[in-house]
Amino acid sequence: MTFKEAIAELKARGTEQNRTIYARHGVTGESYGVSFAHLRAVARRIQTDQDLAAQLWASGIHDARILATMVADPEAISSAELDLWARDLDNYILGDAFAGLAGKTPFVDEKID
Repeated sequence: MTFKEAIAELKARGTEQNRTIYARHGVTGESYGVSFAHLRAVARRIQTDQDLAAQLWASGIHDARILATMVADPEAISSAELDLWARDLDNYILGDAFAGLAGKTPFVDEKID
């Protein structure tokens, strides 16, 4: 799946109701309001794609960043890139998704410290 295809799918699956809910939970900035069920379905189709994950994260779109944590390759993401992503965490939803990825990387013990 290309970046443009992923973004188009996220836009199509988002809802105003979910955007409202996410906003109540601290999500600021651009968000399409995609449910986690839909995000997981898209992630299953993509499987693992570190290049796409980096593009999704760089978009700054909340839903794209959540998807990035689902399709990123824990063995391929660098420690420096993980640190850069961590600086962008601005709500607990994204923080939880990021922690799931970070916990699978080879530098989990280093990052915990």
